[in-house]
Amino acid sequence: MGRWLLLLVGTVLVQGTLSLSPIPVPEEEWDEFYRVLRDPAYRLPTTTRPRHYEVSLTPYFDIVPINTRPFTFDGEVTIYISPTVANVNEIVMHCNDITINSLSVLHNNVEIATPGQTPTCEMPFSFLRIRTNTPLQLGQEYVVQLTFNGNLQTNMRGFYRSFYHDSYGRRWMGTTQFQPGHARQAFPCYDEPSFKATFDITIVRETNFSPTISNMPIRRTGQPLNGRIAETFWTTPLTSTYLLAFIVSHYVVVASNNDTVRPFDIYARDNAGTTGDWSLEIGELLLDAMERYTQIPYFTMAENINMKQAAIPDFSAGAMENWGLLTYREALILFDPLNSNNFYRQRVANIVSHEVVHMWFGNLVTCAWWDNLWLNEGFARFYQYYLTQSVAPELGYDIRFIVEQLQTVMISDSIDTAHALTDPDVNSPSRVSAHFSSITYARGASIIRMTQHLLGDNTFVKGLRYYLNARKFDVAEPHHLFENLDAAAAEDNALSAYGDITIDTYFRSWSEKAGHPLLTVIVNQRTGQMTVTQTRWERNTGVSEHPSLWHIPITWTRAALPDFENLKPSLIISASTTVIDRGSTGLEWVLFNKQESGFYRIDYDDTNWALLTRHLRSSDRTVIHELNRAQIVDDLFAFGRAGTKSYDRVFNILSFLEFESSYGPWIAAINGFNFVLRRLAHDTTRLQRLQDNIIQLSAALTRRLGYLELPSDTYMDNLLRMYALSFLCNNEHNMCVTEARRNFANWRAGVFIPANMRPWVYCTGLRYGNDADFDYFWNRYLAEDLASEKVVMLEAAGCTNSQASLFKYLDAIVTLDDAVREQDYSTAMNSAVSGNEANTMRMFEWLRNNVNRTIAAMGSVSTPVSNIAARLLNEQHISQFQAWLDANREAIGAAYNTGVNGIAATRTNLQWSSRRIPEMERYFESGYQEDVIEDIDAGEEEEVVPPPVEEPPVVTPEEENDTGSASTAVVSIVTLLAAVVVNIMA
Repeated sequence: MGRWLLLLVGTVLVQGTLSLSPIPVPEEEWDEFYRVLRDPAYRLPTTTRPRHYEVSLTPYFDIVPINTRPFTFDGEVTIYISPTVANVNEIVMHCNDITINSLSVLHNNVEIATPGQTPTCEMPFSFLRIRTNTPLQLGQEYVVQLTFNGNLQTNMRGFYRSFYHDSYGRRWMGTTQFQPGHARQAFPCYDEPSFKATFDITIVRETNFSPTISNMPIRRTGQPLNGRIAETFWTTPLTSTYLLAFIVSHYVVVASNNDTVRPFDIYARDNAGTTGDWSLEIGELLLDAMERYTQIPYFTMAENINMKQAAIPDFSAGAMENWGLLTYREALILFDPLNSNNFYRQRVANIVSHEVVHMWFGNLVTCAWWDNLWLNEGFARFYQYYLTQSVAPELGYDIRFIVEQLQTVMISDSIDTAHALTDPDVNSPSRVSAHFSSITYARGASIIRMTQHLLGDNTFVKGLRYYLNARKFDVAEPHHLFENLDAAAAEDNALSAYGDITIDTYFRSWSEKAGHPLLTVIVNQRTGQMTVTQTRWERNTGVSEHPSLWHIPITWTRAALPDFENLKPSLIISASTTVIDRGSTGLEWVLFNKQESGFYRIDYDDTNWALLTRHLRSSDRTVIHELNRAQIVDDLFAFGRAGTKSYDRVFNILSFLEFESSYGPWIAAINGFNFVLRRLAHDTTRLQRLQDNIIQLSAALTRRLGYLELPSDTYMDNLLRMYALSFLCNNEHNMCVTEARRNFANWRAGVFIPANMRPWVYCTGLRYGNDADFDYFWNRYLAEDLASEKVVMLEAAGCTNSQASLFKYLDAIVTLDDAVREQDYSTAMNSAVSGNEANTMRMFEWLRNNVNRTIAAMGSVSTPVSNIAARLLNEQHISQFQAWLDANREAIGAAYNTGVNGIAATRTNLQWSSRRIPEMERYFESGYQEDVIEDIDAGEEEEVVPPPVEEPPVVTPEEENDTGSASTAVVSIVTLLAAVVVNIMA
């Protein structure tokens, strides 16, 4: 049970600049969590429920009293419970890795616990069973009292120990991470989200520690006794156990608003300086904005509640929304304006936003069980972008949501084994693993965004306010959300233009199905009729084996009347085929899914693509919204990957990037090109040709951005330059490499390098440097105190081209001397293998000699094995690696299967490359070729319109509804019923 939290770490790695890398989870732990999630035997009975807890814990670190083990704690808990059914004679709650010393069950001060029982934490269920000698009676309250001992954990879960360095040296601390089921490692409790209660927490700490921090402020401080002092906190709101937290440390307040009415403080080690200022500034703005948005003031959620944020040195989750005490990895809350790059400026802001939003979506209203986690995490992911956009628009969250969340999660969501948001059929460990993924977070957020545009913002906000007020201090299931959104929609007639559609029927078609649609649009340029077909998209073939239909909100615009701002859908299509009247005739491009407001891909006929390509290559290309230019790039790379569009055709359309320099299209392009580059890594000739093409396409980008950071640059330009030059230097762009090497030499000579330049300067400098360069770099890393800069340096360290320096780096990862923290192991290993192509086999050589050291540090060799297997380039390397796996199968345990599966994936990728390289070669030979579009008046139009099954009626433009410019006719009832039958039988 010790590693559940890792299953909830669903963090997207954007451009490799953020590493919230969880510790690898062995397959047997997926098995364990699967049982907990789905096997009723692992769920608590609901025959009793807690109302209130009184918890007291006394932690011990390295200096302990006689007869006390180091890194343990003593505890007492009193729980006020009531039965929910008559004649209950067994109380069942949770405990794990706890020794029960005494127990009592009182009713009206009379002991009713069965004498002689020896309560233990019953594994693997983590149940604590307490029998009573008389049945519990309905309407009566009982008091359960327990004393116990526990262990300060070492795996960043439960009540765990960590360390840090402050102005006094190395310090021990105790902190917590209870989600999803680790409060039971701190004290016996009902450790499921639906068992909400209030808590009075007391921590008895050493007197030389700072005051303890917990969810609530300190209510009472006792007198020192035997070198310890007891601090009792104000009563929490009605809350789930996973939202409790406490920190026993020498922390101090490093930033404060000094407001006694709305107190907001940042806690960290005493040498953190002013690095908490940005998280305080943005945190206050976000808290104020969320209060206005929900009309539920945070500071009324509990009497005496305050807001605190704490920087934790070792934290597997990245961040956690404990009520009143938000906890973060240091890199995600401590920001130095001079030495933290723009990625971390926005990352601190949107992670703080994510956790602030959880005070309402997750804490005030909590998902009833983890299979509906999207009710918590989907809203938090959505608002971490759009709430932050409202208070810091210069940070570009509206643009970045599309390329960082929507487009990224579409890749995960486009395989036939993807899970639904609400998934009643989780039935294997791999499905559980997938369920706690970016789909829950980012797909949930994307569909919430689509729903916001469907309803309109005012109605959407009204429905959410109804939902929060109806379910506050309680748990929720999806139907509660749908009912309240439907109530708001009915009041505002927000869905009146869409027939009998409701939020319940619309949203279920997205939340209870996996995957997303591809809309194929065929435009008859003579008549203006647009035939739209929906099918489920699959990323490897384009065709899913599980056909589905969705209720799809449609937005579109056309060349003669471009409108990219009105995102209220003009219609909802539900059938497999729909005909829409464009309202014009003659050659004219159309573009669907304005600002990528819907969660689906779009393909067009050749003529429409040719018209779009001409426009995108013209000086008027920015008439098409930046997000739609990014959408076109992302969709085309997806079509190329699946083989539904040949790469020569894809690259021909993408040739417009030669004139493009905006953030959205280029981030989408970097993501798309990185996939193809990796598939060509084994073919150096074709790889070089692709790199030459990329460098040619980047002309407008580098011309506008340059290679130096200027005071007049916008935030988004500095961010784009950092990403773009990292990408271009990796692809041997001459000027990029020259500037990077020059700046690296200056840095070695003591010249200050702006933080936004460091990722590409560090990496390129090491790649073209020598052992002395690496030694200097590594010594600077060891001396560095800022967590975000240490992560940047870890990500660059693997760029060294020296085998000796690479081995030194790998040794440092597993030496267990604090040089690389446990939470950063995966980041460091990934850097080591991916920094240069030659590093793959170098890491393999190192691993063969360091299996035991790696297991001792990381628990297994699964991470390096996975990294190596994914980057093997030919059969010779594959055979060598397979032979080593076979010879060491017993020693490496479950990592053997990791390696075998990785090899299978690598072979599949090599086969994909052999099939697709000829398409790329055609484009490399010809370059851009303008499509010939015949004048339709000559009767030689290029487009091909497939014959319909039955000619559907078409509504004329005069019959359009008032929500947009389109009218629609649904395909005949025969076709619709046929599609439904296919869908049901699939």
